[in-house]
Amino acid sequence: MKKIMKFNKIIIAFAALGLLTSCSSRNTLFSDEVNAVESTNWHVHDVQVIVPDSLTTSEVNILRPNVDIVWHGEPRGDRRQQVGTILHDALVVSAESLIPENLHRPVVIEATLIQFHSLTPRARSLVGGIHKVKFSIQVVDQKTGELLAGPTVIEADEFAFGNWKAVRADADGQTMKVRISNRIAEVVSAWLGLAAAENAVEQGRIYGIGR
Repeated sequence: MKKIMKFNKIIIAFAALGLLTSCSSRNTLFSDEVNAVESTNWHVHDVQVIVPDSLTTSEVNILRPNVDIVWHGEPRGDRRQQVGTILHDALVVSAESLIPENLHRPVVIEATLIQFHSLTPRARSLVGGIHKVKFSIQVVDQKTGELLAGPTVIEADEFAFGNWKAVRADADGQTMKVRISNRIAEVVSAWLGLAAAENAVEQGRIYGIGR
């Protein structure tokens, strides 16, 4: 009788995991791509990122915290500031080709974070999932404030390794922070017309643990 009960518990655990994985999918998409003829005449004067105080966060180590910001890829600290820095730096990378060479119309890239839902240590140690990053973005003239592109919402999700794959990725330098940053930069570069959109945008429904 005890063996049967134990077996049932294992089945229930996997069933619960299946329910969790069905709750989230990987989307990497945007609309209203910027015309490359226009964007290549921009000079990025500044990149500004807002992380609203209203976004919720938690350090609770469960599979899928129901909050806006989940980030454990750096030592415990101000999670809003940490993810804001990740987004800011990725946007700078995505616009690098506009900064030194095209000294034409000075623009400011403005982004507001909507969601940054990475993995908890528990989720990463088990099965992995999806790093879900969502933000609104727009480009304005630095001098006049004229809206030049956007606002549009970008989803720049990335697969999140779990278990031994996560350990191996970290050893290879492909940490959660690196993978998320690279994905944001890739997708935003495509939105700005600086890279082929078909290489960055995926509108599939691939399921994994996430919010």
